[in-house]
Amino acid sequence: AFSLGWEGNARAAIPLVEMLYDRDSEVQQAAVNALSNINDDRFFTLMVDLLKTGPFQQKKTILFNLLKFNSKRDEVVSIYINFLEHPDDELRLDALVLLGSLVEPLDCADIYINCLEDRYREIRRVALQRLSQLPSPVPLKIMEKIEMMLWDPDPVIKKMAQERIIVRSR
Repeated sequence: AFSLGWEGNARAAIPLVEMLYDRDSEVQQAAVNALSNINDDRFFTLMVDLLKTGPFQQKKTILFNLLKFNSKRDEVVSIYINFLEHPDDELRLDALVLLGSLVEPLDCADIYINCLEDRYREIRRVALQRLSQLPSPVPLKIMEKIEMMLWDPDPVIKKMAQERIIVRSR
């Protein structure tokens, strides 16, 4: 399936779309990759629909492949932001990491602040890391949230917060 997905190979679309519904998750993932590589925005809506109904691994693959739809950047950002509400920790983490590849930390500071309260420590770590990338002077509201992370149960997060506070005080 993956070898069919080269830019402009629209003739491969029908067999690839059929492969999206194969029982084998690896075939589904290869089909997602191939359709994304064709670089045709007509497949964007299909990918978005599959994010709602597809199996876990397919959703994960789609999240990463949405980056290939350059002309849909704003919609992709919105999808990643909405996925931060998904019940699955791993998919939320993927959405947060991918969001960071499309936007500057300052543009999503409020989103990162909200993620500091996530139940999944990896999400809190990524959010704190992104907030730590903000240029000085960091707004007081954000520094207060970073200081709250000194009481996080995860020692890595506590250390990250301490380091950011030390850098700010210099």
